[in-house]
Amino acid sequence: MEQTIKPDKNAVYASLPLLWSALQEQLGKAIQASERSQTLQQLAHATVDKNSVNEKQFQTAVHRDENTISLTATLDATLLFEPYFEHMATSATFNGIPVNSFGMSKNSFDRLHKQIEIHRYRDDDHFIIGLLPTDRKQQVLIYRTDKKYPTLAAMYVDLQEEIQHGRADMTVPDRLWRYSWTPYDRVVIPRVALGVQGEYPQLSGGVLQNGNEQLTLANVQHKTAFLLNETGTKLAVEMDIGVDIDGLPRGGSKPKNIILDKPFYIVVKKRDDNISPYLVLWINNTELLEIQ
Repeated sequence: MEQTIKPDKNAVYASLPLLWSALQEQLGKAIQASERSQTLQQLAHATVDKNSVNEKQFQTAVHRDENTISLTATLDATLLFEPYFEHMATSATFNGIPVNSFGMSKNSFDRLHKQIEIHRYRDDDHFIIGLLPTDRKQQVLIYRTDKKYPTLAAMYVDLQEEIQHGRADMTVPDRLWRYSWTPYDRVVIPRVALGVQGEYPQLSGGVLQNGNEQLTLANVQHKTAFLLNETGTKLAVEMDIGVDIDGLPRGGSKPKNIILDKPFYIVVKKRDDNISPYLVLWINNTELLEIQ
C-alpha cells in the first residue's frame, strides 16, 4: 500500500504480499529472498494474514521450468449481500457525472439498516460506514474525507484512528444519534466494477534461495476482480423503487445523507483483521463506476 496516490487517478492495492505465502506453499517454508532482490525482500517480510481471504477468493499457480519460476495469482474480492441493497432509481452523480447507484432509503430501511454499520460520522462529508456481506467474517469499509494522503498505507492508518474516535463518540449520549440509523437517513453508493490484470516487472529477475538451490522469478502476474453493487455479484433484475425523502423527523437528530458523490476510499478486509486488508481502492474518477 506504499504506492503514491496520484492526483486525478484512481488507486488500487490488491494483496501483493499474499504472493509470498503462495510461494511458500508451493516450494516450502525454507525459501528465502536473496539480499540482492530488495523488492522480493519487502514482499517476504510484509505483514499479512494469509487467512484473511479464503481459497475461492485467492488462487495461485506456480510454474517451474528447471531453476525458473513463473507465478500467477488471482484475487476475486467480490462479496455477496443478502438481503440485496436497494437499487436507487433516482439519478445519482459522482463529480457531477450521472452514475448508477445502490444503497438504502426509507423504502428499504426495515430490511437493510442492520446491514450497514456506522463507524465514524462527523457530518455528511466525513464518515466511515461498513457494509456487511453474507460472509460476516468479511467487511467492506467506505471512507469519505477531505484529507489528502500520500499513500494508501497512510490513509489506512488514519482510517483506523478515525474508527477509534467513533468508538469514543459512541460513549457520549448526545452523539449516539450519529451511530444509529433512522428511516429518514439515506445511503447512496455508486456501483464499482474492477477487473485488472498486471505484471510486476520489479519482481522479475528476483532470486529465491531454497536450501542449496537458487531459483529465479521469470515473471509475476496478478489478476484482480471486484464488484460492489446491490448484490455483490451479477445484478438481479433491477426494480425501480422510488426514493421518498418527504416527512423529515420533528426535532431530535438530523437526518444523515451518506451520499458518495465525491471521491472516497473502499477497504475490503477480514472483519477482525486490522493489519492487512486484501483490497483497497481510491475512487477519484468514474473509470471504475457505471455511468448512466
